[in-house]
Amino acid sequence: MLIGKRQTRLVVGVLFLIGGAAVAVAAVQGSNPVEQGREEFIELGCYQCHGFQGQGGAAPRLAPKPIALDNFKRIVRRPPNVMPAYSPAVVSEEQLERIHLYLESIPQPPDVSSLPLLSGE
Repeated sequence: MLIGKRQTRLVVGVLFLIGGAAVAVAAVQGSNPVEQGREEFIELGCYQCHGFQGQGGAAPRLAPKPIALDNFKRIVRRPPNVMPAYSPAVVSEEQLERIHLYLESIPQPPDVSSLPLLSGE
């Protein structure tokens, strides 16, 4: 049975989407854990309340110097405030560990006195 042009375009479109998703997954799997953690932090929407650098905003500051990993996991699973709980079905232990690695990788901001614009020099 021959398929028409419309079905051919549909098949090509689906294959393109599947191929693009496979490339995206491979890119994340092939990157380092800190970069994966940064991507997961963004994909899960953590940045919306905690800021892209974990600096805080509508929610507490997470970086630099995040809390210990075990406490971090406990709070993500059973948050004390208005933050939604993230079950292992939504965020795996490995994802939490990578996100924590990302937060640990964020450096301290420079001292205000080292910034000429702010030090009055």
